[in-house]
Amino acid sequence: MMKRNVEKGKTLLVDGPASVTFLSGEVEVLGGSLTVGEKVVIRDGKRLLFEVNEKAMFDLKLGENASVEEVEGTTIPSSWENASKEAVSHGKPMTVMVMGEVDSGKTSFCAYLANRALKEKLKVAVIDGDLGQSDIGPPSTVGFSHVTEPIKDLFEMEVESACFIGVTTPSLAVSKVIEELTTLKDRVLETDVEFLIVNTDGWVEGEDAVKYKVQLAEKAAPDMVVGIQRTDELTPILTLLKETMKIIAVDSPLAIRKRNREKRKILRELGYKKYLKNAKVQLFHLKQIKIKDTLSESLELLTKEEIQEDLLVTLQDAQLNFLGIGILYGINFERGLVKVYTPVSENVSTILVGKVKLNKKGRELD
Repeated sequence: MMKRNVEKGKTLLVDGPASVTFLSGEVEVLGGSLTVGEKVVIRDGKRLLFEVNEKAMFDLKLGENASVEEVEGTTIPSSWENASKEAVSHGKPMTVMVMGEVDSGKTSFCAYLANRALKEKLKVAVIDGDLGQSDIGPPSTVGFSHVTEPIKDLFEMEVESACFIGVTTPSLAVSKVIEELTTLKDRVLETDVEFLIVNTDGWVEGEDAVKYKVQLAEKAAPDMVVGIQRTDELTPILTLLKETMKIIAVDSPLAIRKRNREKRKILRELGYKKYLKNAKVQLFHLKQIKIKDTLSESLELLTKEEIQEDLLVTLQDAQLNFLGIGILYGINFERGLVKVYTPVSENVSTILVGKVKLNKKGRELD
């Protein structure tokens, strides 16, 4: 542990793995105020920005390869503040879809926007449609959660509902992502949510990506699309959308940390681990459950030849609600038993099989 004083008007940048305990002063993280004594954990591969509004003291605990630095002023672009002001004053209910390429700051903007909406006393929720870097819900799902207090990282939220896509790359499941995200959005808006933020994946470049993002926006029909860009990488998408919906382009922050493929894989592993916590081998009877390929258009059950071990699965109840994830360890057709490594043991009606291979530590197998 080391104590650090930071003067008013500066921003403390902390790269994880690290923990920061806020001891005194006045500090904001992504538009949300910290309370004295609050401890913030920063994951490996993530960076958090602590904006000091009144001289502050922190207790820092830095893990391997973590780093910390101070910069003058704020790292939040003024375009973020302008966009959030416009969004929260738009009327209720309000849906904002956030687009941007990988490592453009989408997740940070979603947290910032949620925190700003909370300050306006709005009932806020987030849908996370970023399959490969999902923070709400495990990777390969579209997850949903209410926001009831200021957030620093979407990963700290517990998933309330999730749709299993079964892959971490949207290009492999375009129609499935569009269908599930739109259905979830409609369902959420039937509740008391007043301000809904929809995060999307980072696939934005190329003809197929443009077509997909335009279809996604048109089907989900948000009240506003916020495009985060460094230069003009979203122009093809935003140009096609601006005739039918409200578009706001904002800047990608200079302080955003770029992650290589390996770092993104590590973050996915943390996501799998979170939802495999307390998992053990469970046995389910084939007479009592259905096993389906999540990406198959047909509702036919999987055959013996189609079953592979180590595949990521999701478990649903009779109403098709998400219960959790697991890893398929095998099926004994003679005995009529399915073996799954999962924390879920009860109310299972359907097991949906995905395309991602995992070991029990949450590591993806090639």
